[in-house]
Amino acid sequence: MKIPVLDFGVYRHGDNVPDEKLTELSRGLRAAFTEIGFVYLRNTGIGQEEVDDIMEISKKFFLLPEEVKIPLSRTSDTYNHGWVALETERLNPSRPGDLKEAFNITSLHPDAAWPAEDVVPGFRKTFESFFMRCKDLSLRVLRVMALSLEIDVDIFVNSHKSIGSSTNGSTLRVLYYPPVQRAMVKGGQLRCGEHSDYGSISLVFQDSKGGLQVKSRSGEFINAPAIPGTVLINIADLMQRWTSDVFISAKHRVLLPPPGDSSTRQSLVFFAQPGDDVTITCCDGSNKHPPVKTGDYLLERFNETYQMQGHDEESNLALEKAGTRATVMSNKRQLHDGHKQEQNSDKKLKKGKD
Repeated sequence: MKIPVLDFGVYRHGDNVPDEKLTELSRGLRAAFTEIGFVYLRNTGIGQEEVDDIMEISKKFFLLPEEVKIPLSRTSDTYNHGWVALETERLNPSRPGDLKEAFNITSLHPDAAWPAEDVVPGFRKTFESFFMRCKDLSLRVLRVMALSLEIDVDIFVNSHKSIGSSTNGSTLRVLYYPPVQRAMVKGGQLRCGEHSDYGSISLVFQDSKGGLQVKSRSGEFINAPAIPGTVLINIADLMQRWTSDVFISAKHRVLLPPPGDSSTRQSLVFFAQPGDDVTITCCDGSNKHPPVKTGDYLLERFNETYQMQGHDEESNLALEKAGTRATVMSNKRQLHDGHKQEQNSDKKLKKGKD
């Protein structure tokens, strides 16, 4: 089995699309999302060159010293923004922490911490812009999905219009997988453990390194390689509930590179989610799944990912130390505006002592 590739070009600009073209596209999406839960879309308006440029900017951030990244740490499940250190997450709770770093971008919240402009030029502007481009594409995909189910075409779109605001948890994740040191790898450890996503749909942009695999209905893991110029779209858990299991939220993972391969890996993932106050009920009118409020559901899932339940003693201690450092540095944000102001403050203190 292979993940299908569809041409989204007919719905790339404007809403004035011939019915037959849109119907053909919707049928393709429905087939993909019911059979495997993933699909590649080409001609979405987001090109490979744009993605490559964004990854280059993000890599500059991840290569910074840890002491520069710690003040930008993600410190709250209710406010999913900031840097996530290596092995902090374990998306499969039965495995050791994932061998990846991330920077989460949620909204234009006034308290959001960003890398200083002189440390990573263009970082904030680039990712805020890309966030909104992903929002636009997500809304278009959601509309075609509703059409494929022969329900109100705006049912999904209306629940996602708050994307980018403080009342919506949709997140753009910038992911970096550093070189793997085999001697340091724990038993069963992966770059990203098997998991399904939490919200409605996810937009995945990969570099050329590979490693992503998707679990099929038969239980077989199949490769989901990068196809230049495409976006990989997958169904997440809330959408599976919403559609009474018509669309499936498939588990996926990122494997370790082959022995001797010291390359890095990068990806960008946009997690589209309904507004926090939206109550999800089965769109076919059934009671297959009980109603659930988006914000409550997502908070529970974040707790499972980031809390220390089930961790071994060594991992608990490491996470506890990381959490303490992140809390301390978070408090310092009120006095420091990124790396530049931190340096300026140090200079003033030194001058005062002299």
